[in-house]
Amino acid sequence: MDRKPHVIVLGSGVSGLSVAWSLASNSVSVDVLEADSQVGGLAKTVREGDYYLDVGPHSFFSDDDDILRKLLAFFEDEPLEPIPRAVKFLYKGAFLDYPLTPKSVFLQMGLLSGLMTGLSFLKGKLIPYRSPTLGTEEETVEDWAVSSFGRHLYHTFFKPYTEQFWKVPCNALSARTIPNHTRTSFGNVLRTILLQKISKGGASLVERESLPTYYPKTGFGEFPERVAGAVLSSGGRIHLGCRVTEVSEIGNDGMVVKFEKQGTQEQIEGTHVVSTLPLNSFIPMLRPVPQPEVLASAEKLEYRGLLFLGMITEKQQILDCGYIYVLNRPYNRVTEMNEFSPSTSPEGENILGVEIPMYLESPVWDANKEEIFDMCIGSLAQEGFLQPGDVKGLILLKAPYAYPIYKKDYAGHLKQVFDYIEAKDRLFSFGRSGGFMYMDIDVCARQGLELGKTLLSKFEKVPEG
Repeated sequence: MDRKPHVIVLGSGVSGLSVAWSLASNSVSVDVLEADSQVGGLAKTVREGDYYLDVGPHSFFSDDDDILRKLLAFFEDEPLEPIPRAVKFLYKGAFLDYPLTPKSVFLQMGLLSGLMTGLSFLKGKLIPYRSPTLGTEEETVEDWAVSSFGRHLYHTFFKPYTEQFWKVPCNALSARTIPNHTRTSFGNVLRTILLQKISKGGASLVERESLPTYYPKTGFGEFPERVAGAVLSSGGRIHLGCRVTEVSEIGNDGMVVKFEKQGTQEQIEGTHVVSTLPLNSFIPMLRPVPQPEVLASAEKLEYRGLLFLGMITEKQQILDCGYIYVLNRPYNRVTEMNEFSPSTSPEGENILGVEIPMYLESPVWDANKEEIFDMCIGSLAQEGFLQPGDVKGLILLKAPYAYPIYKKDYAGHLKQVFDYIEAKDRLFSFGRSGGFMYMDIDVCARQGLELGKTLLSKFEKVPEG
């Protein structure tokens, strides 16, 4: 290389900070640009007075021993202790274990439903489900669920929850919506009880969810904040309040990123750009302007936003678990913050949170916290979680790009976009938003460190650690 490597990272979520940490700790010049006033992205913790609220419930767990060791090492001054992870699914008035287990399918759902599930599953084995998209790149959630479980469990469980969450019919959603480890474990639930088989392979959802889990005292955001501290102590630079507007190639070995900060236009030059920004926002920023078909494919890669309303209360032990998934409510999940850490609110208080996934075009996206509370409190009262008089304050958080939406034709559009990016030697895009990939925090960190190694190899540097 003619120029000394200088990497500009767009976004300070776990993915962006991990690659920045990998590079900065190996003496590579790094600048991180973040539009928000704090680091963390979807993993941040918002602090209002003495209250600490995550953007939805997070906890750290991993079957990757190296990532587990590296991230927990940031808490050597106050080691994190593993805590049990309890999750439920409220289904027709019954609280099911989640992930699904034979007990939840055959007992907690009710004996009649369990019997019908078993018969439906056996019928599917005798008369296999057929679909022209089954087993192809365009396999849908409907294909996967019916072929794996039979029609009864699909129609009573998977279809209503999936369509409530995504607001897209199951026959229009790619099976990629269901992570691979989730598909394996759900399939094994019925095989275990009916066929007495357990497949071999990587950690299933059941296995991952039963791993030791860790949560910092004052919110999950301590994880990205401590990684950010390591970036800074290694000589990296993090710039907050910087909204990227344009990314341009200059000459044969340069990149320039333009951004807005406090109403003024600024720019920074480097040799490489690593983006974790949503692809449908990032691709139109590129100069030279990508071909029309690339722009069109990027526009087709959609994301679902998330509203998270925290309700401050003195009520304790509301859920008896960390969070509960629900059906046919204005929200899809209810979280009790004290189950993660009592230090997220003052002594004697608690925060109950509800998550509402939605498209940004929905009028609810622009609603204020009181309006969203009025929309939710009736259902919360009906379930016995909270009465209106139990709530003494509200905190509203918004994440416009929380979930990539895997419509059944997404794969071709994603390939078109990444074929374009990968043809550029100095441009990279990855992470949950930048890679259009729903994944847990440990996978975000692993991908960041691996991309760091790839870049260090290009720079002919030997990674440390």
